[in-house]
Amino acid sequence: MALKIDNLVVHTTATEKIMQNVEAFTAGTRGAITLGTEMITGDLQQTSMLSEIANLIARRDIGVDTAATVKNISSRDENNIKIYWGTGSIEFKAVDAKRYGADAGAFSAAIGEQIGAGIVQYMLNNAIRACRASIQTVEGLVTGNGTATITHNLLNSALKPFGDARESIVCWVMKGSTYTDLVGAGLGVATANVAGGIIADGSVGSLGRPVYMTDSDGLDMTAGVAVLGLTADAVKIIESEAREFLSEMVGGSENIKYRIQAEGSMMLNVKGYSWKTASGVNPTAATLGTAANWEKKATDNKSTAGVILNVL
Repeated sequence: MALKIDNLVVHTTATEKIMQNVEAFTAGTRGAITLGTEMITGDLQQTSMLSEIANLIARRDIGVDTAATVKNISSRDENNIKIYWGTGSIEFKAVDAKRYGADAGAFSAAIGEQIGAGIVQYMLNNAIRACRASIQTVEGLVTGNGTATITHNLLNSALKPFGDARESIVCWVMKGSTYTDLVGAGLGVATANVAGGIIADGSVGSLGRPVYMTDSDGLDMTAGVAVLGLTADAVKIIESEAREFLSEMVGGSENIKYRIQAEGSMMLNVKGYSWKTASGVNPTAATLGTAANWEKKATDNKSTAGVILNVL
């Protein structure tokens, strides 16, 4: 649809905001989802670390002089996957900017604002999608089957797989509708300081952890949706190439046009998990969100990104 100019409307160079909650996600998740910058070549980045040495400390018999048991040191390799993004070509006629009551620079700035918000949205959605798919590879880290509405009891049950490390889960990531159900569960608690507090100020208890609400489709599961309980540095988003922005005036047509195009890439690291080399490079959203393309490399589940509560 062409740009509509209505004489009865006062136009500005403001742009429609992307409404998904994508701002300040590092602070909102208490560092579970982080954003950084590092120039990285290639489509995959392999990281290596020492594996846990099993039974490292054991009883020593001071009454014998036999040879010590040799414990070999091994390492584990994890693949971080690079994802490429682009805007495609965005064009507008110079005359439309003038009819809109603005110049090309103001028009471009408004478009740039929307591109910036879109980049962050794209990064966040893919980070959540990759994290959810990775955790799904470990059956014991998923609680529920998507048929029950969220309750505080279920939130508590979701922490059970981490045992004595449950406090390492630093935040919850859930959809706004799921949070609304959690508020409803709190309203049903027959104590004034719980239900009354929710009615008075709109907040609800979440087992001492902040809730980051975002209506990301990366939380969708086969049945129901995921609530992610994440550890610190569960997902690292690394902007891996300098962003390229192209803005040019294009002639040769009946009307002079302005063309804007942008592209870039990001690398995703999910703690304790690896992108399978056999799954290829430059993944689509669908392949990124497929559990079969990820594998757990951490020895201990407690050293991974976190847990999933699968609710209605």
